[in-house]
Amino acid sequence: MKPIIGLVPRPTINATGRDMFSAYKEIVYLVWNAGGIPIILVPPHIEKLTEKEELDIQKQIDLCDGVIAGGGDDYYDYDLKMIAYAHKKDIPVLGICLGMQTMAMLENGTLEKIGNDSHQKKGIDYAHSVSIKENTKLYDIFKEKEILVNSRHKEIVTSTSLQVNATSKEGFIEGIEDPTKTFFIGVQWHPEDMVAYDIKEKALIETFIEACKR
Repeated sequence: MKPIIGLVPRPTINATGRDMFSAYKEIVYLVWNAGGIPIILVPPHIEKLTEKEELDIQKQIDLCDGVIAGGGDDYYDYDLKMIAYAHKKDIPVLGICLGMQTMAMLENGTLEKIGNDSHQKKGIDYAHSVSIKENTKLYDIFKEKEILVNSRHKEIVTSTSLQVNATSKEGFIEGIEDPTKTFFIGVQWHPEDMVAYDIKEKALIETFIEACKR
């Protein structure tokens, strides 16, 4: 059975000025190509959720075998509630860029702006190197102490109770995980753009999809 992967949506405005919830096509294709079935998780709004609305969102997530929280400009209450519920139920979660930052915020996280453009390099296959910590789930996937990644983010995670599994040469947190869960990993870079040319990033996605089949 192909696993159903819920995509945490991003609020956006279409060409006619209408408000929408959407998912990045790169992540949609990523799931399809990896053998999953993507669906968009849709909250009632971007404001703070009521208890009933939170329960309704949980019903959506109960339909899923895994969750991907992708990039974006800002996170909302529904982001936190979706990821928190998946974490509680041990539903595999992959966080990408803002998604990783949101995961960190759930566990005593703090964010701050980078202050320069050292990690805001759009359209570059490999922007900088990342050190992977041994004895982590991320190391088990990559099996390398250092990898090259793309990069296009304006903020960094400065602290979190989750285990840090990757850092940049500046000491920026580039990856986090909860080793007690089946798969709860966030990365600051964008593997959805790298799978076509980097077998390590493809392995990350394949490992996530496999975890969703359990």
